[in-house]
Amino acid sequence: MRKILIRILALLTVAAAVGGGYRFLQQLQQKQQPVPTATVRKGDVIIRSYTRGELRAVRSAMLVAPNLFGTVQITRLAPLGSFAREKDLIVEFDDSEVQSRLDEKQLELEQLDEQLKMSQANMDIRTNQDQVELLRARFSVRRAQLEVKRNELLSAIDAKKNLLNLDEAQRRLKQLESDVKSRRESSEAELAVLREKKNKALLELSREKQRLSQVKLLAPMSGLVAIRQNRGTFFMMRGMQLPDLREGDQVFPGLPVADVLDLSELEVAAKVSELDRANLHDGQDVTIRLDAVPDKIFHGQIKTLSGTATANIWSGDVAKKFDVMFSVGMKELLTGLGAKPDQIKKVLETAERNRSRPQAGPMAAMAPAGAIPGPEPGGMPGGAPGGGGSAVTMVRAGTPSSGESGGQGGGQGRMMRMGAGLSPEDQTKLREAAQKILNGRNPQDLSSEDRQKMFEQMRTLMQSMAGGAKPEAGASGASAQAGAVRAFGPAPGPGGPAGASLPPGFGMGSTPRFNAKDLENAQLPAAPEESSQLEVLLRPGLLADVEIIVEKIPNAIHIPVQAVFEKDGKPIVYVKSGNQFEERLIKPLKRSESTMVIAEGLKPGEVLALTDPNAKKGGKKEAKAAGGKGPAVPAAGAGAGARP
Repeated sequence: MRKILIRILALLTVAAAVGGGYRFLQQLQQKQQPVPTATVRKGDVIIRSYTRGELRAVRSAMLVAPNLFGTVQITRLAPLGSFAREKDLIVEFDDSEVQSRLDEKQLELEQLDEQLKMSQANMDIRTNQDQVELLRARFSVRRAQLEVKRNELLSAIDAKKNLLNLDEAQRRLKQLESDVKSRRESSEAELAVLREKKNKALLELSREKQRLSQVKLLAPMSGLVAIRQNRGTFFMMRGMQLPDLREGDQVFPGLPVADVLDLSELEVAAKVSELDRANLHDGQDVTIRLDAVPDKIFHGQIKTLSGTATANIWSGDVAKKFDVMFSVGMKELLTGLGAKPDQIKKVLETAERNRSRPQAGPMAAMAPAGAIPGPEPGGMPGGAPGGGGSAVTMVRAGTPSSGESGGQGGGQGRMMRMGAGLSPEDQTKLREAAQKILNGRNPQDLSSEDRQKMFEQMRTLMQSMAGGAKPEAGASGASAQAGAVRAFGPAPGPGGPAGASLPPGFGMGSTPRFNAKDLENAQLPAAPEESSQLEVLLRPGLLADVEIIVEKIPNAIHIPVQAVFEKDGKPIVYVKSGNQFEERLIKPLKRSESTMVIAEGLKPGEVLALTDPNAKKGGKKEAKAAGGKGPAVPAAGAGAGARP
C-alpha cells in the first residue's frame, strides 16, 4: 500500500512538472512573437491620382451612311489605318438602285415633255379653230345688224325676223366667247397640271442626282482612316464583340461608317471623382499608358476640366463624375510607336493645315429632300437641271406670281429671308434691283442663259452689299457675307446637276462640297505598312491608363498609414526603443491612400510598429489602428483615390 501511494505521488509530481513546463514554453513563445515594423523615411513624396480614359482625336471628320432611299451596301472601303489625303475615296456604296431610279425619272421626264408638247399643240389647234368660229359668229352678227337697218323698207313680219336673227346671232356669239374662254382655261389648267408634274419630275430627278453624288464619301481633310464597328444589328448582348464594317455589309442611313482622324493632336477623355476634381487644375503633368502599347509610357498635361458632374446610368456606376481632357505629346507618341522622322514631319505638316481650316460636320445628308430647293409657284424648281438652280428662287424672290397670295408681299417676304444679314435699306435695294432686272418678265419664260446672267448680277450685287453695307444689329460683315453665299451660292452651270448649285451649309454641319470631277477621280488610299502600329494606336475608343501627378513634396518625412493609430482621438505611433515599443504623439501633414507625411514627432531611421504591440490576444486593445482613417489631406493634396 505504501509503495502504491509513493508511485501515485511520483506520477503527480511528473505531471505537474510537465504541465508547468508546457505553460512556461507557451508564455515564452508569446513573449517572443515578432511585431511587423517599418522604418521612418525622408525623401520626395509624389502624390498621384489615377483614372482610365479613352483616346480620341481632337479634330476628326465622321462619315455617315447617306439616305439612298433603298439598300445602302458598301462596295468599296478604305483599309483600316491607311493615311488618306484630302478628296481621297473612303467609302463607296452600291449605286445600282439609284441609277435605276434615275433612268426611270429621266424617262418619265421625257414622257411628260412629249405630253406637254402634244397638249400645247392641241391647245394651239383648238385656239385657231375657236378664232375661226369666233370670226364667223362675229360676221353673222354683223350681217344681222345690216339686215336690221333695212327694216324700214321691209314689212313688219320681215323686220321682226331680222331682229330675232340679230338677237340669236348675238346670243350665239356670246355663248361661243364663253365656250372659247372655258376651253382655253381648261387647256391652260391641263397644261398647268402637266407643268406641275414636270416640276415634280424635275425635282425628283434632282434628288436622285443628289443621292447619286452621295454614294461616294470623300475625305474632307488629310488624316488616318478609322473604320467603325458594324452596329447595324439590334441583337446585342453584354460582352459581345462587334466586327468592323467590311465591303458587302449593309448599313442603315445615318450610321457612322468611318472617321478621318487628324494625327497631329490627340487627347484622352476620362472622368474623375469629386475628391480628385478638387485637387486637379489645368496644366498638371500626367503619364499615359496605352493598353495597345503597354510597354511604352507617354507624357501629357491636363487640358480642360468640366465644372459640372454627370452620371452615365449605362456604365454600371451611377456616381456623378467630372469630365477631364488630357493632351498627349504627339511627337513623343509617334516616336515611341516606331514612326520614322520623315513620317512624323509629314504628319505634323498635314496637321498644321488641318488646324487652320474649320472643322467639318458629318459627311452625309440625312434627308436629301430637305437639301434641294423646292419648286416655286408657277415656276421651275430651284434644283432643276438647266433651270438655273437657285437662280430661279432668287429671281422669284423679287417678283409676284399669279399663284402667290398677297402678290408683291410674297416675293418681298422671300427676298427678306434671302437677304438675312443685310440692313433693311440694303434689302429694299436688293428687292428693287431684282424687279428692275426682271422688267416685268416671268422667270418661267426666260431662257437658261438669261437666268444665268440675272443670277450673276444679283449674286454680285448681294455680295457687294454684304461686304460694304452696314449690317443689322447683332450681324457682322462676315455673317452678312455668309448669308449671301448661303442664299445664292456659286453660279450653276447650264444643265449641271442640282447638287452642284447647293450652297455650303446644307445638310448636317459645315460639310464641304465636292464637284463631279473630284468624285470621278477619287481613289482609295494605299494600305498601311505591315510594320506600322498607327492603325492600332489611333483606333477610336482605345483605352489608356492615366496617372496624374497631383503634388510633389520634397524632403518629406513619411511613414506607412498602417503605422498610425488613434488613441483618445489623437494620432500616435509606437517607436521601437531597444526591445520595447514606446508610444509617441505625432502631427500629420498630408496623407494619401498608403502614405502619411509627418510634420512633427519622428526622425528618419526610427523603427515603427505596424501593429499595436501592447494589444493582448483576445483582450481589449489599448489603441485603435488608424489604417487610413487618419487626418485628411488638405484641399491641395490628393483625394481618397490617390497613391504616392
